[in-house]
Amino acid sequence: MNFRKIFVFIVLFCASGMTKILAGDKDFGVWLDLAATKKIRSATLGLVSEILTRENSNTLNRISIGLKGDYSFLPWLSAGAGYNLINFYRTGYQELADRFYFQVVPSWRYSNFYFSFRERLQVTMFPETRTNAQNSFYWRNRFEISYKENSCKFEPVMDLESLYHLGESGHNPNAGYRIIVGTNYCPSKNQKIKIYGMLTDGTIVSQYIFGVSCEFKL
Repeated sequence: MNFRKIFVFIVLFCASGMTKILAGDKDFGVWLDLAATKKIRSATLGLVSEILTRENSNTLNRISIGLKGDYSFLPWLSAGAGYNLINFYRTGYQELADRFYFQVVPSWRYSNFYFSFRERLQVTMFPETRTNAQNSFYWRNRFEISYKENSCKFEPVMDLESLYHLGESGHNPNAGYRIIVGTNYCPSKNQKIKIYGMLTDGTIVSQYIFGVSCEFKL
């Protein structure tokens, strides 16, 4: 595997996103994720948090904290659920929301390539709102490809995700898509840092995002 070519591809992807930003096509944001997980036999429990910015990263979009759990039924099949308490930053005020999700993830390996296909059902509920926000239901599909070599701490990765809005008549069900290109850096077997560029488009948000995700296994 020529990692120099992969690095050049990631740089070109990020550069193309910045070109669209400068042209005024999309907003720019920064997405930071932090997770601490603990594996107990076939189950994995975790505490997660995130920060997302918008308006060319000049304004907070949301901050959240939550819990998640996953269980491996088979070497190639796992299922999980999670909860997030989200603080949305609106113009002049803030808005809390509860988000629940359930997902199933089949995965497989071919040579040094790893594939996974995550199917997630997600509901976001707004207990109190000044904008009459409605509870939202989404079906999210994410296909991920990564390349791993035992001798290398870097793992190139690419995600393709589609989002569909459910349960509201007259609403366009196609809520958009996300394309992610980046790399995982694994300084040890208990640490993983993902650095990526994300291009999003759809009815939810149109944004180019620079993201950093850190996971610590306890």
